[in-house]
Amino acid sequence: MSAIAKVAAAMLAASFALSGEAFAKPLAIVNAQIYPSPNAPQIRDGVVLMQDGKIVKVGTRSEVSVPKAARVIDAHGAVLTAGFWNSHVHIMPLDLMGAKTAKAATLEGSIQAMLTRWGFTTVFDLASSTENTLALRERIASGEILGPMILTCGDPFFPEGGTPIYVRQYLADHGWANEEVSTPEAAADRAVRQLDRGTDAVKIFAGAIVGGDIGVLPMRLDIAKAVVAQAHKRGKPAFAHPSNYAGINVAIDSGVDILAHTTATEDGSHDPYGWTPELIKRMRAHNMALTPTMTLFEWEAKKIHQKPEVLAQTIKLITSEVKDFSAAGGEILFGTDVGYTDAYDTTEEYRLMSGGLDWRQILASLTTSPASRFGYAAHKGRIAPGMDADLVLLDGDPAKDPTAFARVRDTIRGGLVIWGKDR
Repeated sequence: MSAIAKVAAAMLAASFALSGEAFAKPLAIVNAQIYPSPNAPQIRDGVVLMQDGKIVKVGTRSEVSVPKAARVIDAHGAVLTAGFWNSHVHIMPLDLMGAKTAKAATLEGSIQAMLTRWGFTTVFDLASSTENTLALRERIASGEILGPMILTCGDPFFPEGGTPIYVRQYLADHGWANEEVSTPEAAADRAVRQLDRGTDAVKIFAGAIVGGDIGVLPMRLDIAKAVVAQAHKRGKPAFAHPSNYAGINVAIDSGVDILAHTTATEDGSHDPYGWTPELIKRMRAHNMALTPTMTLFEWEAKKIHQKPEVLAQTIKLITSEVKDFSAAGGEILFGTDVGYTDAYDTTEEYRLMSGGLDWRQILASLTTSPASRFGYAAHKGRIAPGMDADLVLLDGDPAKDPTAFARVRDTIRGGLVIWGKDR
């Protein structure tokens, strides 16, 4: 078991320490259409039996006997999948600040609106206050607050002079320390401090959008390498915000594992030919994954009142990048940049993704791909005996309409309904 997986197991056990009833009483979901994994056959009239935070049995109604003592949720033909991952969020909304002392009800309400309402049982925070996010994670792990498992990069790493233009005021308003790094030694030292505190990855701004005549400022390669090296020494991943080709090159050459976005920029300009086969080949040679965050580009376009024809060209470009990267064997991880954006509803992300991916590929981006990429494949991402009882019940079939992934009826983590109709 990886170091990250060991931490996750401990967190899961602790998260339901205050919920003994959830462990003592089995939970059964019956009459469901089950998609056990992206490539497994559908189970009709299916049953999933859970106990002590784990899946015990999976099969048809005739194959699985439900104990009389079990709590039973009748799915009425709804679709059941493994719990969703959002591999690009930010613990930055105002209601999630001051997590160490804020009221539990306030924190849980914000988490529901932003995450669990949309089926997320695990999230990766790609830049926030290390101290605040670790405090929130601890309160969820204690069982005080119902929420997803949180993995975090903690504080981000900006190039010198490269604090992104769109977060400068936010950082100033909340008294954040300067996140810029000017030497490899200082960057490595901060990476060590954050990772030693319990963060799960690092995030560099390989290309930081600063505006003005510069536009996008790339991070110095030696600094990027210093940060990434510290994560890799601990067996942890490195993410990068690329912004453009120069940023992608820094990410590739420094050994980054996951690109946090495609590369159409926020003002509507873009690399003229999208991602070339040669660039995708280089990315694939480094086993890089991609979190598209396609809705982000629409969200930013609305903020600046971008012309519809410019936005349409941007969407066409990023759709082709996602499609071409996936077709070349590149791994796609679902992510929305929510927490930076307030676009909590995931419907549009699924609609945009379906322009370049089929529903099974989208399901993989939500389940098996992140579970495998981040070291959890042994107990997350699939519906099978022995796996964590992290599940999503959908009022719709994504095989017929990919936006049905957003029509969440229940979100279940560790055998406990943490959001939904049947809570």
